[in-house]
Amino acid sequence: MRLRVLLAAVLGLATTAALGAPAADAAVPTPSAFTAVTATPGPRAGEITFTWKQDGRNTTGFVIETGLTTFSPVDSSQPLHGRGSKTFAVGRTSRSVTLTASQVASAGAALGSGNHLFYRVKAVNVTRSGSTTRWWPYLQSVGVRPTTATAGSTLVRVGTYNVHTANTQPGVRAWSTRVGGIVDEIKRTNPGVVGLQELGITPANGSSQGSLTATTQAQSLVNTLASRGVGKYRLVRTTRYVKPGTASAIQGARILYDSSRYRLVTSCPETTDGSPWSSACIIPMPMRPGDSEWVRRHAAYATLQDLRTGRQFMVVSAHLDQRHSTTASTDRIYEQLRADQVATVMNRVNQLNTAGLPVVFTGDINTYQSNVGGYLAHDALVRGGYYDTSAALTQVNLRYSTVNKFACTVAVPMVGKFPGWGSRIDVVMVKGLGSAVAGRTPWCAPTVRARRTTTSSSPTSASEPPGHP
Repeated sequence: MRLRVLLAAVLGLATTAALGAPAADAAVPTPSAFTAVTATPGPRAGEITFTWKQDGRNTTGFVIETGLTTFSPVDSSQPLHGRGSKTFAVGRTSRSVTLTASQVASAGAALGSGNHLFYRVKAVNVTRSGSTTRWWPYLQSVGVRPTTATAGSTLVRVGTYNVHTANTQPGVRAWSTRVGGIVDEIKRTNPGVVGLQELGITPANGSSQGSLTATTQAQSLVNTLASRGVGKYRLVRTTRYVKPGTASAIQGARILYDSSRYRLVTSCPETTDGSPWSSACIIPMPMRPGDSEWVRRHAAYATLQDLRTGRQFMVVSAHLDQRHSTTASTDRIYEQLRADQVATVMNRVNQLNTAGLPVVFTGDINTYQSNVGGYLAHDALVRGGYYDTSAALTQVNLRYSTVNKFACTVAVPMVGKFPGWGSRIDVVMVKGLGSAVAGRTPWCAPTVRARRTTTSSSPTSASEPPGHP
């Protein structure tokens, strides 16, 4: 049964009660308890179906409340309503209802956003003497039925991978002991393109002393790829993004591609007048007022061409600001910065992309759906027309966080007695590439700080030839 009624109509006397009917002190009977509440994606793309069991006694209707973050009407440690709270009223005889794609989108989980909904269900008894409610006592969550892949399309296998800086840090294994495992993971998954983060230009040996002659972390990855039989992978850039001696952050956003499948179209020189740096193929991102240039971050971009089909597409790798606060108002300041950084990248890509090529955005966006300050950077990408590949037709391990902190065994986050969702701060998002047919977040990759791999489809009708910190 589809939802076709308004809250006031379902609850009948609710409007009258609000205008002066006696309050609930007239001993209005409480609805009987639920025995089960579930929700499943579908049956059609973008939809969610809610089902519950309750005998109907003392009940005039039901209400489903959704939110993009956790909430509780009884637990004072949780907000009363989640971010983007939405309510849907259902008649007393219904025990199942399917929210349409537009209704789900109005709740914040539009098709292709990759968002999920937290939800609670309550029974309502509205009489002339007042009203009472009874909640199903558990908060639960549900994803959205994905769309099908574009038929007859060309597949592009893309990954994003925060490999973690080579800088020596307590409790973190040296880069020299990690790089081999990272290369093996790339070799095993065989992506066509990988957006990398934290692959910097500091010495691969972890030294904090700057050097223009020492092998850098970026160069060591290329060397190890070649030594392990996958020299087909090339970095778009390996050198500094700013002149040596100039203040800048890690400069670790890089793009790796399979040269046996793709050709680099963009001119991205490694040097400037013979000096080992270049400002080519990067996008400087904004900072907060008062920030030093030492925290300035850069996104990397490039245009690649499929050697088999001739089609071209753009790739972006970005690593957004890592700062957070447990205070919502302060955290929102940092979240707005990340949104501004994303907007800067999208605007620059739009300027460069005069041919209207498909775009693949990869990155560590350092935010997640349940972030206290919001999800503004991700929201900006979705508004900009980008499809989050976590909404892929086939989804693997998406309830795990994309950050494993070098652990090989991690747990699915729980919301009460039900599985929740991990923090997906690493994303692969596409624009003009159709839908994704597979999206996965691995949970056992001890050399990986964060990775997501996806397979996206590009329409055959394309007009162009073919962290963390």
